[in-house]
Amino acid sequence: MCKNTITIYVPNGYGMKRVESKCGNTGAYGEILLYANCEEKYVKQYPQGWRDVPGDICKHGNYVGNSYCPDHICGQCEDE
Repeated sequence: MCKNTITIYVPNGYGMKRVESKCGNTGAYGEILLYANCEEKYVKQYPQGWRDVPGDICKHGNYVGNSYCPDHICGQCEDE
């Protein structure tokens, strides 16, 4: 993670509120907020992708959980 800030907009009454957050923090909807350069780094580091946090989809494309809940084991990975 870097020291850059990311601007997000969250619902506030009938409008939106501008909120600045540090790179790597969790957003208003539970997503991880990454600055563009950090996201590029993680895409290279985790080519299989992710849903919530980097690396939570195995090389076979199966969702294997994240650090906030129990891990799901990919049967194909376990058999290797």
